[in-house]
This record gives sequence, structure tokens and C-alpha cells, in this order.
Amino acid sequence: MKLHALLTAATLSAGLCAGTASAQITGKVTLDGKAPEPEQVNMAADAKCAAAHPDPVMDESIVAGENGELANVVVSISAEGKELKGEAPKEPAVLDQVGCQYTPHVLAMMVGQDFVVKNSDPFLHNVHSLALDNPAFNFGQPNKDPGKKMTNSIKVTERFVIKCDVHPWMISHVNVFEHPFFAVTKEDGTFSIPTKGLEDGSYTLEIWHEKLAAEPITQEIEVKDGKATIEEIKIMADAAEARADDAAGEGDVKLVSAEAEACKTSGGACCAKKAEGAAQVAKSN
Repeated sequence: MKLHALLTAATLSAGLCAGTASAQITGKVTLDGKAPEPEQVNMAADAKCAAAHPDPVMDESIVAGENGELANVVVSISAEGKELKGEAPKEPAVLDQVGCQYTPHVLAMMVGQDFVVKNSDPFLHNVHSLALDNPAFNFGQPNKDPGKKMTNSIKVTERFVIKCDVHPWMISHVNVFEHPFFAVTKEDGTFSIPTKGLEDGSYTLEIWHEKLAAEPITQEIEVKDGKATIEEIKIMADAAEARADDAAGEGDVKLVSAEAEACKTSGGACCAKKAEGAAQVAKSN
């Protein structure tokens, strides 16, 4: 099953004022359909984590409001054949550990921007990056830490996960861009992409969500005087189910591919063993 996502007919209205530092691309992302019931995070394995939350902690994979307002969606722009340039934000991108949860759950940052990892909990956490294109890191923060600067850890654009090996439910999704024209939707589903230094013209809006749009949804927009207003972006609620079906199929393909590669690197030895095993089974039948 393919990922289905519905984008409303985007109404783009150009700004009337001259481009300034406050010019923005603004919009809202909502869920079309009923949001799946979030699962409760089981922190019983660590009494300190459980004690930090008097109320149940829910999984943050899909965070939607009463009217479908969708949080934790990364919205960015791209332009085919055009290199987007801009200054890296002066404020560091900060990932914190609070109550045995990574905060924020989804982090967006730019190459060249400082990256800081904090621990606000008075006990051990492990910060384990699963980056492939950037230098991976894996270190412990045994106590409160106001911030460890991750020097030279982010060098190229990439989407990757950071996890905690001590508390397996702790996950944060990091999105790295080569330009500053991106944003993460708030709890009310809204986003504001700064456009300082962005030339007017046509761009592609890319919408990413860990469950509902792991392959980014795209939409063409027009920026004029540094502004564009996207009326609404809707993502189908059943996209998560569709992705689960796709992931199951992809898992089978990856398993077959891995076995084929293993046979190739072993000079065919494992394939011969499998064939021999299959022959023995057939003989016994």
C-alpha cells in the first residue's frame, strides 16, 4: 500500500510589505481523519522515570489536537537547480532530557549551527546517535548537565534518530538542513519559516512527519516580498497504517537482500548450505 496524503488546494497570498527580517512563510498542518489512539509509555523499568510523571506519558509519534492540529511536522523549502543560502541561527539547537524523555521529540537545525545536548534529570542517560552521513556519537550523561556542545558532530544534511540505550522509549528525530528555511509545527499545527535572505520566486514546500509522511509530501509555492501564506495542509490519518504496511514489505525485501549479500561475500558457501538444507527437507518429505 502506498502512502496517501491529501493536500488541500493551497491558496498562496503574497505579502504586501517589502521583505524584512520578519517576513515569513506561514501555514498550518492538520490531520484529515481521526488520530490513532496514542499508546502509553511504560516506564516501570526505571522507578525514577516513573516517579517523574504523576500522569500517564503518551507516545509522541503522532501528536494531534481536538481539531486535528498536528505537531512535530517538519516543513522546509527546496528549489531545483538553486542553492539556498542563509546564515545559521545564532541560538544553538538544544536537545534536553527531561523526565526520561527527549525534548523536543523532533528537532530541526542547520549545518553550522551549534548543537547542545543537556540532561535535566539527576540520573544517567545515554545519548546514542544513529546518524549515517554525519559522525555518530554515543556517550553517557550520568547526572545533570547544563549542556554538552557537540563540536563537529553535524557536518551535512541528514535525518537521523537519537536514542537512549538506558531507556529504550526515548527517541528524538533530528532533521539537518543546509539552509535556515525550515520550521517544526507547534501544538496548534502552525509553522513560520523565516525568509531573511531568501530571494522571491517559486519553491517546493516539503512536509515531513515520522509516521504520516516519512517520504516528504511536496507542494509548490510562490514567495513574493519575502512572504507566502499557505492556507492549510492536510495529511490523511490512515497514512500511518499505510506506512506500517509498506514497512512490513520493505522489511522482507531488506531481509532477502541481506541474505543475498551475505551469500555473495561468503563466496556462495551459505547459499550452498541453504540448498543442501532444502534438499534434506524435501527428501524427508
